[in-house]
Amino acid sequence: MKIRQANYKDVSKISSVFDEYRQFYGQATNITGANRFLQDRMEHGQSIIFVAEDPNSGEIAGFTQLYPVFSSISMQRSYILNDLYVKNQFRKQGIAKQLIAEAKTFTKTNSGKGLELSTSAHNKEARALYQNEGFEQETEFLTYFWKSV
Repeated sequence: MKIRQANYKDVSKISSVFDEYRQFYGQATNITGANRFLQDRMEHGQSIIFVAEDPNSGEIAGFTQLYPVFSSISMQRSYILNDLYVKNQFRKQGIAKQLIAEAKTFTKTNSGKGLELSTSAHNKEARALYQNEGFEQETEFLTYFWKSV
């Protein structure tokens, strides 16, 4: 499996996988919206997307998307690993680990403080993967969210 940073030409291929990911989390399918969302992120330099691409077929097997954020306290950049998804037929092949490794390398190369992520409390497989990959559950800070709608 080839892991690489996505570019504008990849958006249409990533959109279907991104839509599957959103459906996994209970959202209605919306390929047009997925395509527009990803295009906007790339056009405005708001996210970094890595894809796992089958070298034989060119099919996108999975992806991860990072969002840059900044810490005032440490005065450093970090990245939020907001999305990580591997299509069903490509699971159990270590692709998620490869995508995480690429995200870690990118973070180090770009002098990032680290990677932050969150996942559903019910997603036991993802939680186990993240712990095995060296992520630790945050205990120092509590996270709150204000919903505007």
